[in-house]
Amino acid sequence: MNKKWLSLSVDIDNPHQNIISSYFDYYTIGNQFNEKNMIMYFSVDDKNKVEDILNTITQKHNINYRWENVEFENWMDNWRDSFKPIKIDNKVMIIPDWDEGLYNVDYVIKICPAMAFGTGHHESTQLVINQMLRLDMNNYNSLLDLGTGSGILSILAKKMGIEKVTAIDIDDVCEENFYQNCILSNVSDIKIKIQDVHSYKDYNYDIILANIDKNNIIKILNKYQNSKTSALMILAGILDTDLDEIKNVMHSCSIENVEKEGEWISIVVKNKDYKNDK
Repeated sequence: MNKKWLSLSVDIDNPHQNIISSYFDYYTIGNQFNEKNMIMYFSVDDKNKVEDILNTITQKHNINYRWENVEFENWMDNWRDSFKPIKIDNKVMIIPDWDEGLYNVDYVIKICPAMAFGTGHHESTQLVINQMLRLDMNNYNSLLDLGTGSGILSILAKKMGIEKVTAIDIDDVCEENFYQNCILSNVSDIKIKIQDVHSYKDYNYDIILANIDKNNIIKILNKYQNSKTSALMILAGILDTDLDEIKNVMHSCSIENVEKEGEWISIVVKNKDYKNDK
């Protein structure tokens, strides 16, 4: 594959990186975080949209940034130096495909860090995993993963015993990497559909995951409420300062649980019209 992408390198201290990177969540296809710098990766087609966001941010924040071209084959070399295994709640390990270590946890997810968003390092992914671990998955049979990226959450759902797992992502770059990660993690029978999450109409699942960004979550919430589904929904990719805005769009669903890590939160919601006894 000779396709080129773009990297956006931003000089900013670690405590502020997640806030700045959240502005770009809809467009990024990968992130790297270092102590004084972060690198975000984008499709060439999205550069103008990202530039518009940068213009807005630089009016509020004093940041320096620079663009570079990225060859696909250099992606793995970039990640190999920075990807470290991640342990979540002493039950889940997310490791790169070159890691041959043995881990005494319930679930090991092995991924190839490729041109797809999601390595498990971001707080929002870890928050969703914590919410999933709180549930008794023996009571659930189906799960919909909106904005799956590299498939970490779908893979975990399958490992936790969910029979039917459907993953949705708009970026066709994800597809090959998604199935590769399924093979690496020894799971099968997961389907990924390449389409806009907002065009997917079937919400007839036991659990719905949406780890995206605030604006898309608001659209998904409206669809979720209008669909009258009995699904339990886990939302993430939300800053704690956005919680009130999320609450304001809830007219027929209630918040069951809120988890916080750093400046990020995840929310579990359900439709009020349904009694979920699971």
